[in-house]
Amino acid sequence: MRAGYPIAGLVMAGMWLRGAGSPAWEHALRVLVVVLVIPPVIHLVRRRRERRFGAAASHQVPLRRLVALKVVLVGAALCCDWLLRTRVPEPATITAAGLLVAVALGGPAFHQRQLNTISRSVPARHPARHSGRPAPVRKEM
Repeated sequence: MRAGYPIAGLVMAGMWLRGAGSPAWEHALRVLVVVLVIPPVIHLVRRRRERRFGAAASHQVPLRRLVALKVVLVGAALCCDWLLRTRVPEPATITAAGLLVAVALGGPAFHQRQLNTISRSVPARHPARHSGRPAPVRKEM
């Protein structure tokens, strides 16, 4: 997890810089497509691996929240690029640096916060009583 977010930040920043000559909305759209496609693919690969090899299910950040955060991040980068365009001759470099820092530093903090939220919402199970089967339902008469 610690290496994943800086790598994702580098990819997003690199894509933003690569589209520096085109309008900001075009490279925002490219980055958005990548950040909307890659997380679900990674999620599916992990689930298949867990099922195939019988690995314990890993706690992962809810996919919807992660995607929503990335959409907001790209929107903020687009606004930043637009605002900087009037003051700086090459705003894509500053915007790309901002994306890199936001994802590399903010990503692990977001991830940890989401995992803490998940762990608080899952009730603790007593290991001696948990057999892997659901508890029987009692009917009251």
